[in-house]
Amino acid sequence: MSFLTSHHNEIRYGVIVDIGSGSVLASIIESDPAQAYPKIIWSKREYTPLRQVDTLNRTVKSIMTTLIGVMMTLDSEGRQVLRKNLLREKISYLQFTIAAPWSYTVAKTISYSNEEEFVVTENFVDELLRMAEQKVLEELKENEEIHKLDLSLISRITADIVANGYSIDLNGKQKAKSLKVVELNAITNESIVKEIEEVREKMFPRTDLTLYSFMMPFFYTILDLYSNTIECCLVDVTYEATEIGIVRDGVLQYCSHTPYGSISLAREISTILSVTLDEAHSYLEIDDLAQVLEKYSQRQRDDVEAVFEAYRVHLVSLLKETGDKLSVPKSLFLHTSLDKANFFKKHLLESANIATKSSHVVYNVTGDLLTKHYPKEEQGLVKSSRQDTAMLISAQFFHTRNYARQFEQL
Repeated sequence: MSFLTSHHNEIRYGVIVDIGSGSVLASIIESDPAQAYPKIIWSKREYTPLRQVDTLNRTVKSIMTTLIGVMMTLDSEGRQVLRKNLLREKISYLQFTIAAPWSYTVAKTISYSNEEEFVVTENFVDELLRMAEQKVLEELKENEEIHKLDLSLISRITADIVANGYSIDLNGKQKAKSLKVVELNAITNESIVKEIEEVREKMFPRTDLTLYSFMMPFFYTILDLYSNTIECCLVDVTYEATEIGIVRDGVLQYCSHTPYGSISLAREISTILSVTLDEAHSYLEIDDLAQVLEKYSQRQRDDVEAVFEAYRVHLVSLLKETGDKLSVPKSLFLHTSLDKANFFKKHLLESANIATKSSHVVYNVTGDLLTKHYPKEEQGLVKSSRQDTAMLISAQFFHTRNYARQFEQL
């Protein structure tokens, strides 16, 4: 289903929902094509209290409960704000992005070669794409751990068509002896999909619904923000997970994650220092954390450092899992909330250097997105109001519209 309609040049209003590893963030967005950035009218995040003893079914149910809660808040508070500021405007679009571990982004490549030249037709490419989809479904069935998750395809996009070693646009005139088609598939838990469809039917029945794994909007936003990048590693830090996406030759090739994020760390710090979870979480925003921790005992400080070291160990292991025989790319693009970006940038850079025994560069995507698209006064407003900046990727993807129309919603 395409975002682009006959009202392409008009202002659009949409609900953007990010389902994270341990929280759900919902926003109402105004997208004016005359502006470089979307306007955030209202946003709200609700945290899902997860425990290590929870089973998969219980954690999925917790996320769905949180989803319902935040959507009910949006239906009351959010709509009220929209009506107050824009009396006649209605929400026409509903965009969901789903992060690890609830979604997977699977890249599948199908190749064909022949001694004689052949014409690259749309029908032939479609046949290769059907083969790619079949391979994805077969692999899901063969993997027992993944099969237990009750996954289904939600969207896909043809990421690249390569004829004789060169990327091409399909127009039915190219001839080639070799052809490679790369397809990106978003897969998520079937229960979450059903819950989303029920939410739409009850609260937003006349909206266009689109579903993505978070890595898809992340990847395509990076293509716009850093247009010359053809090889990099995408890193998304959420409450309960850190997910990476490996980009080679300008195409997202492989994704993986580790179940440790900002709240995961804060939970352990909270226990060690006997402070609230919110206070422990806020410590990740402090650049000179060592000075703040001086009031605690040496044992407590050592235990906190051990938490950080354990996280770096998980990051090193994750960064060595690239899906191929190559090292993680030199450039890493970090997405997390703006106030915690410096903390995770430091640990990510150190972990990447250890993983490859070479130097890397980490870019703060959230900060760069604000700097490139938002005027200074708007940047200041976002920062001073402590607005939840984690939604900026999804909001920008909705606003840009360049790639959304290429996706097939399943």
